[in-house]
Amino acid sequence: MANWLHEEGMVQGTRTRQEDDFGVFELPPELEAGELLLVLADGMGGAQGGARASALAVSTFIESYDAVVAATIPERLERTLLQVNARMALETARAPEELDGMGCTLLAVVLTAEGLYWISVGDSPLWLWRRGCLLRLNQDHAYRTVLAQQVSTGELSADVAARHPARNALISAVTGEDLELVDLSRRAFALHHNDGILLASDGLLTLSEQEITRVLRGAWSSGSACQALLAAITAHDHPHQDNVTVLWARAAVDPTLSVWRRWWQALRRI
Repeated sequence: MANWLHEEGMVQGTRTRQEDDFGVFELPPELEAGELLLVLADGMGGAQGGARASALAVSTFIESYDAVVAATIPERLERTLLQVNARMALETARAPEELDGMGCTLLAVVLTAEGLYWISVGDSPLWLWRRGCLLRLNQDHAYRTVLAQQVSTGELSADVAARHPARNALISAVTGEDLELVDLSRRAFALHHNDGILLASDGLLTLSEQEITRVLRGAWSSGSACQALLAAITAHDHPHQDNVTVLWARAAVDPTLSVWRRWWQALRRI
């Protein structure tokens, strides 16, 4: 089993309540479905619904992940998401007037010796940190992606797209209704020595990717990536700052070594 280092942090921003939630769970080896599970949800639905939705999604995902029957990690992630969505529908049905519009984004990552798997709905980003550069791994299910496509085809100008009132609207979320878009990795994404994984709610996007990269470069040696990012958000002092949650993980040793170690141990048992 790889020795995974992880760090987490949250700030409320200027919002009156915290509607993000997260969980990190070390998976039992006997499950043979990964080593570390990280889950992040960003709630929506007003005073009653947002925080309730994100907490429900995170707790249900962690509880269901090792309970569902599945042959592979991608299948397990997919079935677990369906469990979360069904639970959201049930919760909303119990108080339809109070919880109308309740839902959340959801991003779950499983780290294994072979690499990482993820499933996501919504706009919470997942990045790979490699050799001082950021690479977004998951899809962005916000309307800005549609606008970006229209800019690339010449249908819209970049200025109009940047000022579009619905650019940050979600086109897929966990609400208990049919899931419009789901991003699921079907294969393990291989990790290299010194790679890092960053999960965040969209409140972090107050910072550009260039700013995030600069902060991570400065924080890499100190091992306090999350706190450095949250400090940068606070220093930015945005008047309408959203909730921000960040999760950071990396292998304490070269993850490829654990693959060979497992292979060698398997040979010894023959």
